[in-house]
Amino acid sequence: MYGKSTERDELRARFTKWMQVLAYRTRRKYLAACVNRADKISLEDVSEEFLSVDDLPTVSVAEEDFEFEGEALAKAFARLPEKKKQVLIMLFVQQMDSEEAARELGCDVHNIYKHHSLALKQLREALQGGALNEQ
Repeated sequence: MYGKSTERDELRARFTKWMQVLAYRTRRKYLAACVNRADKISLEDVSEEFLSVDDLPTVSVAEEDFEFEGEALAKAFARLPEKKKQVLIMLFVQQMDSEEAARELGCDVHNIYKHHSLALKQLREALQGGALNEQ
């Protein structure tokens, strides 16, 4: 009889510990889900002044308006093909994502990625070449 009660106590202790661990993990998951959950507000509760798009800042895309850090960068940018310039302007000045730029230019997102990477490569090579020529 003594062996059976010790066995039951051990089983009861294991079960209790398992329940504690299960409750702890469940509580952590619940709290993590609560922290990551964003508050939602219906559009009807938002006033009209916050939904207005008239006061959004406009971005000028004229080449003269750019403030380059160096003259070498301005010269390298001026030597880029027009399509690559447009892609860089859309991605960095107008802060469009690749899908928006592709829609605007009427091409695939793949083409945007290609022009973007090639333009940056050409700028990098021009700047590195200019740094080598100055030394």
